[in-house]
Amino acid sequence: MKKIKFTKLSSIVKNLNLSYEEELGEMIIPEEGGVIAVEALSHEGKNNAFEHLSGRLGKLFQKDIIPAVLGQRKALKEYSGKIPNVINPGDELYFLCESGLVGEIQGFNESWGQPMKVKVIGSVIKNGKQLNIKDFDIDSKDTIENSAPIIAIVGTSMDCGKTTMICKIAEHFKSNGHKIAGAKLTGVAFMQDPLKMIDAGIHPVIDFVDAGLPSTCGDSKKAINAAISVIKKVNNSKPHAIIAEFGDGIMGEYNVSNILKNEWFHKQIKVLIVSANDLTGVWGAKQIINSMGLKIDLITGPVANNLTGVDYIEKNINIPAESNLHKIPKTLVMINKIINL
Repeated sequence: MKKIKFTKLSSIVKNLNLSYEEELGEMIIPEEGGVIAVEALSHEGKNNAFEHLSGRLGKLFQKDIIPAVLGQRKALKEYSGKIPNVINPGDELYFLCESGLVGEIQGFNESWGQPMKVKVIGSVIKNGKQLNIKDFDIDSKDTIENSAPIIAIVGTSMDCGKTTMICKIAEHFKSNGHKIAGAKLTGVAFMQDPLKMIDAGIHPVIDFVDAGLPSTCGDSKKAINAAISVIKKVNNSKPHAIIAEFGDGIMGEYNVSNILKNEWFHKQIKVLIVSANDLTGVWGAKQIINSMGLKIDLITGPVANNLTGVDYIEKNINIPAESNLHKIPKTLVMINKIINL
């Protein structure tokens, strides 16, 4: 049996316990979550950011050999890609995310930088079978009727201040002796947000990758089932509350809205905070969230980072608003009033 030696291990395979030398197969199954070995091609003029197994951000250089995972990505600001129908050794794919997600490129935002090409070497196998991250997912057989109260943080887009607010909320309740657990329910595999949550004292933090998905694009049923599995697993730690981050935006390809509309989640979400970039986003979020039978409890993010935005939102859109740049007394009082922590 052929062997492959990796020069670096990517974060997306965090649950596989891979070593730097693994068995290599020639037959590649082009399925979501499938693990393959790839070699980085030229990094000159390319976006070659790389997230190591530990979560440390570094660089991927030409000739680096890493384990990668096949999956989809449909990001407006960065890259979009899919899994090809057929993959053979020697084929060229693209690095879709720093975590080690690869696929066939479908589109990219030029301001983000040129995507990096990788050459497929083969499949990563154990016991004669191609590895897949779904084979190492969390036990989703737990049955719970009710979860600890969920504080859901959603956004009008990616990079709009969701994680910043999550960390401020967690810091407060941790300092008051409460156990706060965390969940990342949508997005693409990337450890930076979960690591920030851990730094803020949130424990445990479980995400959709732990439920076997490289991203939550695609099949809505898979995304919903993964989200429920994550929340069930987090509840095993008996937290006083769970802060759930929904990566990307309410509208988009990451199934945020489908999870929010799910009947089980309707019952578990006690506080809903929306982070937004502008006033139009706030107005649109209110229409969408209300159409789901849910209510926004507070607006935060760049739109609320000055008094003009806060005043407009509260007077004209009738939702409390607060900046996440400094102390958040309004947010904390609201949470305490609703779930009595």
